[in-house]
Amino acid sequence: MRSWVLAISCSFALFFGGSALSQDAELTVYTEDFPPYNYLSEDGEVIGSSTERVRQVLDRAGLTYAIKMVPWSRAVQLAGSERNVLIYTLAKTPERDQHFDWLVPLMRSQYYLFTRAGDTRDVTIEGLKAGTFRVACVTANISCELLFKIGVPEDKLTKLPNQGILDLQMVLAGRADVYFNDRVGHAEQMTQAGYAPSSMREAMAVDYNGGFYLAAGFQLPYDLRQQVKAAYQALMQEGAFTEIRQTSVPLPPASNPRARH
Repeated sequence: MRSWVLAISCSFALFFGGSALSQDAELTVYTEDFPPYNYLSEDGEVIGSSTERVRQVLDRAGLTYAIKMVPWSRAVQLAGSERNVLIYTLAKTPERDQHFDWLVPLMRSQYYLFTRAGDTRDVTIEGLKAGTFRVACVTANISCELLFKIGVPEDKLTKLPNQGILDLQMVLAGRADVYFNDRVGHAEQMTQAGYAPSSMREAMAVDYNGGFYLAAGFQLPYDLRQQVKAAYQALMQEGAFTEIRQTSVPLPPASNPRARH
């Protein structure tokens, strides 16, 4: 009888204690190399303007965590499947709403299509839908998704891996007409690669209001997600936290260029 009672007690402890055990465990926070928002310092620490805000919120929440930089497709996959995982800087889209809880807004982003300065054609929605322009996009981020929603024909989209600055380089080489980026990311890529800013221009603003977030998959326990949101709200009420404005984000020291978005 005693062993039967003990077994039942253990079962109840495991069932009802699952969330508490998860809460005490260290969170893993994934991101990618995306200067100036998240990137590695010279001593290997993950820093950047988004990283500072993520640390600020998680420290206020009293959580134990480790920030790890991995390839972006891997970060998204882990954040959508592993239990004690967060992710940033993740762009909010309707397609991702069913997979992620948007915990903390980090930055409101404005995306553009960029083209060579010497290409004086007007880039319009109508022209994109008609297949007038060859478009480079990156499969591991939202660029291909948004451009396909705009109506760019599949055969006019060159889908690239998230490695280096292949999309920008394709446009500069004349093998694509436009590529997708936010203003700060584009400026940083140009600087890191040593290209003259005057060699490219903003061709068209892209309709996108989602912004970048600290997010979690719904498999992260509800109480933990609420704990992070409460910490963010407390910092907001104190005036100690503000979303990043693109025009105020400093660029990091020069280093090897990486893929963005």
